[in-house]
Amino acid sequence: MTLRCIIVDDELPSLDELSHLLTEIEGVDVLACVDNGQKALTKIKELKPDVVFLDIKMPGLNGFDVAKEILTFKHSPLIVFATAYDEYAIDAFDVKAIDYILKPFSKKRLGKTVQRLREVGAKVLNPSDLRDIIDKLKGNLSTREFIRVSVLDNGKIKLLSPQEVFFCSAHEGRARVYVRDKSFPCPATLNELEEHLEVRNFLRDHRSFLVNLSHIKDIVPWFNGKYLITMQDNPSTEITVSRNNVKTLKKVLAL
Repeated sequence: MTLRCIIVDDELPSLDELSHLLTEIEGVDVLACVDNGQKALTKIKELKPDVVFLDIKMPGLNGFDVAKEILTFKHSPLIVFATAYDEYAIDAFDVKAIDYILKPFSKKRLGKTVQRLREVGAKVLNPSDLRDIIDKLKGNLSTREFIRVSVLDNGKIKLLSPQEVFFCSAHEGRARVYVRDKSFPCPATLNELEEHLEVRNFLRDHRSFLVNLSHIKDIVPWFNGKYLITMQDNPSTEITVSRNNVKTLKKVLAL
């Protein structure tokens, strides 16, 4: 089944990124990309897509306003919220009709979203149920996902927020987690941390490093197509970005 979709976002880099990732998934057809809610409603009426990828914070009509209006249409597409703001994510609403993805978009996470949409398929959805879900989401804007990174500190388990973590490295089969001026052993592997933090501005820059994009100080081209990034931690750690991951880094940071 081909999924026909429309992307709505007021930020052009996000539109381009999501459109590019979706077109790389077999059986997904991007019908249009629009930069505001009013244009979105017009295009949805005209093109009748199967799914709308919808940003939340937009000038004029926000994503919730657009979603509620969509549900009044005779042809009501599925809705996936795609936003940079994790405070809107509510795990309690694990509903196949509505999914929620965070910027910067992960190809792996987006693949799960597409699979979920295909599972819904031609299922008849109850618009009143979807309106209730949207109202609950809108009414809980201050609710935040609780995600922490567990590390070992002098025989105790210490819980770090993702914002505290500058980068992680592979170390003797496990991960080591680095904050501003120290590091901690972690019981998880680097691959497990990558999956755990995939919606939290972390990027696998090398097979041995997982980097928090918010804590990069600078980036310089390196040899053989590689890049060298310097972190904002006290030692100003330098990490080489492998040639295979440079394209992803440049796309995420709009380089």
